[in-house]
Amino acid sequence: MPTVGEILRSEREKQGLSIKDIEKATSIRTLYLSSIEADNYSVIPGEVYLKGFIRNYANCLGLDAKELLELYRQTSNLTDLEPEKTSDDCERTAVTPVSDRVGGSSKTNKLIVVGLVSVFLIGILSWAIGNRNNQPPQQLPDPKPAPTSPAVPVPQSSPNTLVPEKPAPQSKPIMVTAKYTDLCWTLVIADGKEVYEGTPKIGETLQWEAQSNLSVQLGNASGVEIIHNGQAIGKMGEKGEVLKKTFTAAAKP
Repeated sequence: MPTVGEILRSEREKQGLSIKDIEKATSIRTLYLSSIEADNYSVIPGEVYLKGFIRNYANCLGLDAKELLELYRQTSNLTDLEPEKTSDDCERTAVTPVSDRVGGSSKTNKLIVVGLVSVFLIGILSWAIGNRNNQPPQQLPDPKPAPTSPAVPVPQSSPNTLVPEKPAPQSKPIMVTAKYTDLCWTLVIADGKEVYEGTPKIGETLQWEAQSNLSVQLGNASGVEIIHNGQAIGKMGEKGEVLKKTFTAAAKP
């Protein structure tokens, strides 16, 4: 059975294209393209990037990217790749809630304490109500007639001063806008969840939001201009450079 690299190289040569032609069309560096064709994934910076490169390379040649990715999963040696920790791993290593680790005896003790506190509070409340009802009614002095005074014209009320409305707070503290000037494979993870993966068209503008952190991974760092919370950052790196940038929420004062 031919490998992923053999299929890509065979189709490229069949179409009379060079590695440089593929680099120009996909913005993937020649080093990575040659490594994929040789089925040598050790130079690829992680499996996420590798899958994106295979998908873009296949689409460029008109091949079925899903079939190639499935073939890669069946035949690849994942030990050649640098392991990446995903959000699923983080979820699996989450600390078990204390309530799940405490035995039934602890729960019983808590119920007893809550019951005693409730009885104590009810007793105090009953005593306070009974004590208030037993107090004699307060004797009020006879009201004296109020002296009459000449009528004073009532001044007209001034119009209410309008208070300018405060602008509505931003829904989420992290907002990243990406303007694409070249083809660039992109992966976006917001608050631990993948929200975008693909290669936008040249001239396209995308925007993502997050509550605590937002990670942007780029396969061609010079092909996109980044704006973070309204502040222009510009291009993130050189042409063909693989780059990952993480934005975090600023601490509240």
